[in-house]
Amino acid sequence: MPRPSLHSASITLKLPFDMSAAQEVEALRAAGIPVDDLGNAISGFLFVRFSNGWRSDSNIFRWFPAPIERSANEARLHATRPRRSLLLHAKG
Repeated sequence: MPRPSLHSASITLKLPFDMSAAQEVEALRAAGIPVDDLGNAISGFLFVRFSNGWRSDSNIFRWFPAPIERSANEARLHATRPRRSLLLHAKG
């Protein structure tokens, strides 16, 4: 069963791993992702999954227009049970 997602990316790009940095920046900007000259997101959050060159020959860029945060008031998706502590008594 897939994990529930909190956010969906607004823009997803799949680019060849052998592109130059300048070509990547140009492609990201052409897709509407606000990046600086180094390829860092100016606003929002840019997630990059790099190719390992073995299983995949492309890098995946996912841009989220707003920072990904979870409010303290939101329910947790994967609630964990509290751990039970063991009481150790010293003899003597």
